[in-house]
Amino acid sequence: MPIRTSFFLVVSCFLFQHLSAAELTHGPILGRPAQDSMRVWIRSSEPAEFRVIASREPSLADGSIIAESATGAESDNTGYADLTGLKPAKTYFYGIEIAGKMVTKYEGFDSFPSFTTWPSAKSHRHEDANPTGLSNRTVGVAVCNHFTGTRQSQVFANIRKNWSDELDLFIHNGDYIYDRLRHRVPPEEISFDGCRDDYRAQLELLPDMAAFFRETPQLFQFDDHELGPEQGTAEIGWKPDKKTRKHKTNPLLRDIGITPWREYCGWANYPMPHYQETVYGATQIRPDSDLLIDPDASFRSLDPEKTTTLHMHLSSQNAGVYGIEEVIDDSTIRVTPPFEKTEEAASYSIGTRHYHDFKMENAHFFVLDCRGERTIYSYDKLNDPNQRVLGAAQVEWLKKGVAESDSDFIVIVSSVPWTIWHNASHVAKRVIPPSESPKEDGLIGALTEREPLIELFDSLKKPIVILSGDLHSGYGVQISDNVWEFMISPVGSSLHPVESGGNPPLQGWFDSAGRKVKIKWANAFHFRHTEAWKKQGRDQGFVYGLLHFENTFPSGIDEAGNTIWQAYSTPLLRVEVRHTETDEVVYAESISPLDAE
Repeated sequence: MPIRTSFFLVVSCFLFQHLSAAELTHGPILGRPAQDSMRVWIRSSEPAEFRVIASREPSLADGSIIAESATGAESDNTGYADLTGLKPAKTYFYGIEIAGKMVTKYEGFDSFPSFTTWPSAKSHRHEDANPTGLSNRTVGVAVCNHFTGTRQSQVFANIRKNWSDELDLFIHNGDYIYDRLRHRVPPEEISFDGCRDDYRAQLELLPDMAAFFRETPQLFQFDDHELGPEQGTAEIGWKPDKKTRKHKTNPLLRDIGITPWREYCGWANYPMPHYQETVYGATQIRPDSDLLIDPDASFRSLDPEKTTTLHMHLSSQNAGVYGIEEVIDDSTIRVTPPFEKTEEAASYSIGTRHYHDFKMENAHFFVLDCRGERTIYSYDKLNDPNQRVLGAAQVEWLKKGVAESDSDFIVIVSSVPWTIWHNASHVAKRVIPPSESPKEDGLIGALTEREPLIELFDSLKKPIVILSGDLHSGYGVQISDNVWEFMISPVGSSLHPVESGGNPPLQGWFDSAGRKVKIKWANAFHFRHTEAWKKQGRDQGFVYGLLHFENTFPSGIDEAGNTIWQAYSTPLLRVEVRHTETDEVVYAESISPLDAE
């Protein structure tokens, strides 16, 4: 046998053995649901090709629906595949074949897991009773998922037991993970791999949550604990001092956290029209120069409408936030302010935008990025147009999208509050008035963004529901005749005192930075009750939310034996807050377009 042929045979045998050793380590997880498709994510022990096989039969005996993909080392051995050509409103069983071997055991299931596709307009359509084919839909929401022990995995066991069959989608509205493992190293040493450790640990620590993810499609939006920074990510000219260099919420951690988030969470979301791949590189820098030169870059491919700020990372002597003034050529961009110090291989990244929207029949969801384009907060600048949470581009996108939507209901998914403060009273262990707080996470700190948006929402004469988070407290707030805020929090983190929210009443009228709002429900406690609360167990405040879009009711049987779904003349949105342990409703409110009329 020729030496070359023998060599290739040996290499081929080695590669086959190597690939066949790959195993499923995490997942599967479902995301991006639709009436005819479902996205399935996995992580393998090493890079491998995999297939998702789906069937209407529990045994997958006729599994002719197949999606093929691969995991890659560059993405921590994660990958996803899209099952397409599915039928609406049908249940499918599915399994993972990895490196040629079928996975037959999935924790939390006796056999193969399953999912149900969304209905189409034809699924419930009736010429007289329901001409537009509406159906009833249910969406779950959870905030602040900080678990520290396996016992708390029971939270998702309860949600799964009670609601998996009815949930069309489950939204994690920020702080799905807490940056626990990465906090063991100084901020300048935080890396992709350190962030990935947190995501893997979350799935391993909470087996009931992992099982829930296998049968209920998820949507994730990041907040500060996924990325690291709380504010300042778009504060052009910001530079770290000795104190901020050591802080775990440093703005320059934004792009270090975003790639692992996309690998483990962002893949599940609907298309982001203003997103482009985050750019990472190293550059040579000369003092007093405003040019960033990277021979390996392709800067001409940057879309200005998808590009945010340039970050020189903490390892750089020129660490800070910069604006991109001009793309000169493929390897050169002009920045502001100019660089100050000489460097040979300074690490940098160029950010992008992560907001998007999607429709679920007569409900239109807008998912906001509340961390990627923030400025530094100051109480003295509440009415300064340069103090931002969302940024000008996102505000205009949101205004246009909401104003042009023809849906009966608008749902704004915001990871930070709109009417309740979020200061650090719980950290300082003393009451910090908003006027003395060095931080503010929500839109109450950027009134030139908040107020025009609320005025627009209210003028549309349809229900606008803002789902918010970040603060470990819950509030149900009626902002105006047509606008509500529901902060349904926390699902697993320690509860914050009322004082951390600016000391609002648990019920009643509240002056929200000049806007009078009505608080109808609260999930919080006062500082003076802290010790008693601890003795009871602070997890007593764990809650999650359900949004029931009630569009139809059964009104008979047709000649073929199918249920006739009569459409209500006016649909209804019922918002429920439920206790994670007992599943009891702790607060509920029904919202109808009739109220707006």
